[in-house]
Amino acid sequence: MGLFLLLATGAQADPRDDALVAVLRCSGMSDTAQRLACYDSAAVRVSGALGAPVAPVISVAPAAAPVAIAPSPRKPKSGGFFSRILGLDNRRPPQTSVEQFGSESIVNGGASAIPFGIQGDTVNQISARLTDYEFANGYVTVSLDNGQEWRQASSDQPLGHLSKPARSYVAVIRRGSSGDSYAMKLGNLAGTISVRRIR
Repeated sequence: MGLFLLLATGAQADPRDDALVAVLRCSGMSDTAQRLACYDSAAVRVSGALGAPVAPVISVAPAAAPVAIAPSPRKPKSGGFFSRILGLDNRRPPQTSVEQFGSESIVNGGASAIPFGIQGDTVNQISARLTDYEFANGYVTVSLDNGQEWRQASSDQPLGHLSKPARSYVAVIRRGSSGDSYAMKLGNLAGTISVRRIR
């Protein structure tokens, strides 16, 4: 009877695992609004799960044959919670200069990016003046005076019409907190748009 209760207690679900599954479920959603709403909902579960005690791992071994378990080596602390649980730390090198910022999306033509901060990142946003901009199929592409080129990632965020010469605008591009794009704000224009670097 005692052994049965012990095993039943060890089989209970771990709230941390449940929170991780909820976040991973969000990453598979293709609709931007649904994915963001899902992440917002999952974030509540994550914060509660972080405060929950870790479920103990119970093993039954014969008393005559004790088992020695070597401690696992600790991984270095990551730059962000979501990057750790989604395994993003190893998918791009750290970005330590303006030249490297957002460069992971160049190789795939701006199809996807990894905007989450990871261990070793020292640049979290950049600022540069526009040298040119172009609208095509509802998306804007901006060229910056640092040589970089960034393209709008979602047509769900209309930018409107830029009426001034390109050099009148300063772009501030920062890491996104969810999804697979960075966030760009242009001068005094309201709101931000999702962008990925293409050059």
